[in-house]
Amino acid sequence: MKHLLIYFSLFFSIKLFSFNVTFRLNMNGLTGFIKPEVNGSFNNWCGNCNPMTDSNNDGIWETTINLNSGLYEYKFSFDNWAGQENITAAGNCAVIAGNYNNRFINVQSNQVLNIVCWGLCSDCLTNDNNNWALAWSDEFNGTSLNQQFWSYDIGSGGWGNNELQYYTNNSNNIQVNNGSLKIIARNENINGSNYSSGRIITNNLMEFKYGKIEARIKIPNGQGIWPAFWMLGANFETVSWPQCGEIDIMEHVNNENISNSTVHWKYNSNHTYKGSSIPFDKNQFHDFGAIWSSNSIIFTLDGHPFYEFPFSTNNTAAIFQQPFFLLLNVAVGGNWPGNPNGTTIFPATMEVDYIRIYNLQTNSLSQNSQQSPTHIFPMPCDEEFNIENLPRDANWKLNVFNSMGQLIKQQDLSNSFNTIQTLNWDSGIYFLSLTSNKKERLNYKIIKN
Repeated sequence: MKHLLIYFSLFFSIKLFSFNVTFRLNMNGLTGFIKPEVNGSFNNWCGNCNPMTDSNNDGIWETTINLNSGLYEYKFSFDNWAGQENITAAGNCAVIAGNYNNRFINVQSNQVLNIVCWGLCSDCLTNDNNNWALAWSDEFNGTSLNQQFWSYDIGSGGWGNNELQYYTNNSNNIQVNNGSLKIIARNENINGSNYSSGRIITNNLMEFKYGKIEARIKIPNGQGIWPAFWMLGANFETVSWPQCGEIDIMEHVNNENISNSTVHWKYNSNHTYKGSSIPFDKNQFHDFGAIWSSNSIIFTLDGHPFYEFPFSTNNTAAIFQQPFFLLLNVAVGGNWPGNPNGTTIFPATMEVDYIRIYNLQTNSLSQNSQQSPTHIFPMPCDEEFNIENLPRDANWKLNVFNSMGQLIKQQDLSNSFNTIQTLNWDSGIYFLSLTSNKKERLNYKIIKN
């Protein structure tokens, strides 16, 4: 009888301190998953023990779990750990747990938790409603790579990641046709490497500071395949990496159903990085983007903002308030994805429909932290337009490209006020690039009536 009383006493004690906790997750704007889950120390990190449901199809997924009182670690994943949150152990939401950052909760009562967004300790990021103006683009509408914008990175040696490919400038690896760029990794012996691929950069050709950056890309998949769309500080050649800063808008490895966005820099003599990952359908085209201001960079997928890196972190403003340039590549093997195996299908092709850079102002993507005083008028133009207040502390060169990316006009500018004739131009959109001998760059959209 004594043991029976102890049993009932423990039973009622447990029931008394057991509570219902409802977890709520906003997955609006995300694709590539079937069902989110809640995994934690309360269910031994079981991948499919607590799946969530979206009964009214509003993008808010929920599940209610009965938990004893206490402190627990947890995080959201999807499809039995096919992908998991990448959250920063900072603020009031997450803790460092071994090699992972997990959310935590102290259960002392019945709770319906606030709606949170995938990967965010802070409030869900709001959609971008700014009025952006196109300042530069490459639509890849021609039949060859526009070398006014791009150059080839050629070679091997692992690129600091023990990668296996040799980057070439061959049409076998880099093609422009049917309205898109193709970067193709192949399983072939070349210059001592077992794989060939391509990497192109805009260094010293198209460098910019701030704006909205978007690229519509369809990625390749497979063990050991590592496509990327990213940016490096334009001072890379003088200060090297990671002092120059790195902004990875999209990186994808192997067959994962997540895209990764990361910021890298040097802090206290060490390489440091922060970022996040987000579910997506890896077999479809997506718009991978970033909104870059003097205060932060916000990463987006198909227009959905999912991670913000503030430049107040480790005093990184001096690094990320400088001009950057673009890179596109498909790596093979390396420290992160590991090597290809018998399941990897070659050729592995990354297809890029376009890259576009927008500015909040219609006049430029300025290289200065403040808006440039340079003014282009009238716009749209008929037979000419004027360039007013061009800074005279540098020598400037004018380049004009048509919508196909072809150079149609080039000249040196010797005055602060210049008039450019457009009488013989066809009606349409053109892109004006002003480059100084100090590596400053101003970009404008020109509309010819």
